[in-house]
Amino acid sequence: MSALLSESSVLRSQLPGADFVHACQMAAPRNGRSALQTYRDMAAAVPGWFDGLMGLRNHGMRLLRMKDLGSLRAVQQTVDPRPGQRLGIFTLQALSEDAIVLEDNDRHLRVQLALQWHGDTLEVATVVHTHNAFGRLYMLPVAPVHRLIAPYLLNKQVRGYQ
Repeated sequence: MSALLSESSVLRSQLPGADFVHACQMAAPRNGRSALQTYRDMAAAVPGWFDGLMGLRNHGMRLLRMKDLGSLRAVQQTVDPRPGQRLGIFTLQALSEDAIVLEDNDRHLRVQLALQWHGDTLEVATVVHTHNAFGRLYMLPVAPVHRLIAPYLLNKQVRGYQ
């Protein structure tokens, strides 16, 4: 698994000025799965401890009068999503058979997440631009946790596809 975006990543154009970049790729049997279905599968398979971390994050943010992102699993409730529509904790930015680009953008930071098929290789990529000191402070604990969680979720998803 690499921490660098692939050359054909849909997020490559977002790299200039990024404060955090992470990507991981793994070989996986695509078997005709769309990027949206893959994202739905990954969200449905999120372990309970991840939901617990999101619950702690949301509780802390509510105390600071910040945005509660809700649950990653809420993506399952959206039928035929369109750009601008909320999918779980993110807003859909772009969707094709091969790639889904999701985003959360507020006054502190802009997070973009992409799941992209490159043949029978699945890539999960994240690019973050912080807007202010709070965004940079927020990323201090989030960045190392993300570097552990993203490959874990990707590996878990790929094992489920075998």
